[in-house]
Amino acid sequence: MISKILNLIKQQRKNKIFHKNATITGNNHVFGLRAGIALLCGSTKEDVEIKSNVWIYGNLVSQNHGKIYFGKYSKIGFGSKILSVNSVYIGDYTAIADNTTICDNNNHPVNPDFRLYMRTTSEFADARMWKHSDNAPIVIGKNCWIGTNVRIQKGVTIGDNSIVAACSVVTKSIPANCIAAGNPAKVVKTDIDKIPAPTSCQGYNEYVKKQQ
Repeated sequence: MISKILNLIKQQRKNKIFHKNATITGNNHVFGLRAGIALLCGSTKEDVEIKSNVWIYGNLVSQNHGKIYFGKYSKIGFGSKILSVNSVYIGDYTAIADNTTICDNNNHPVNPDFRLYMRTTSEFADARMWKHSDNAPIVIGKNCWIGTNVRIQKGVTIGDNSIVAACSVVTKSIPANCIAAGNPAKVVKTDIDKIPAPTSCQGYNEYVKKQQ
C-alpha cells in the first residue's frame, strides 16, 4: 500500500513536470516515472508540443528553441531520447521502441581545432552547445514503427507507415510503406500496405467492419 501511494505521488510530480515544460493538449497522456524533459539555452514549453493519447517513457531535450512534436497516439519507449536544436516531428500513431536515439544535429562541429578548443571549456560552456553543429529537421510520418536501438540522424524523413528494423542507423530518408534495416539503413521491403492483415484478432476484425 505504501509503495502504491509513493508511486502515485511520483506520478503526480512527473505529470506536473511535463505540463510545466511542454505544451500539452487533449487527454489520456502517459508520462513514465523514468521519463524526462529538459529545456536548455532559451528553449520554452512552446517548443515541445504533445497531442492527445501520447505515451512518453523516454527523454526529451530541446536546446535553443529546438522543436519537438508528438502527434496523437504516438509513443516513445524506455531509454529512448530525442535531442533537438532544429526540429523533430513525430507523426500520429507512430511508435518508437526502447533505447532509440533521434538527434537532429551533430552535437558538436567536426572541425578538429574547434573540438580541441571545446575540450578546454567547462561542462556547460557555450562551445559545447548543439547550435554550433550542423543540424537539419527530422520528420517521422504517420503510423511508423521505429525499432529498438535505432539511431535516426539529422535531415532524415521517414514516410508514413514505414518500419525501421532494430539496431538500424538511418542516415538517409526512407519512403512510405516500406521496411528499412541495417547500418546505414536501406530499404529491404516495399509496399507493406499491400500485405494482408492477420484475421486472428477479433478486435481488429470488428474494427475493420466498422470502417466499411
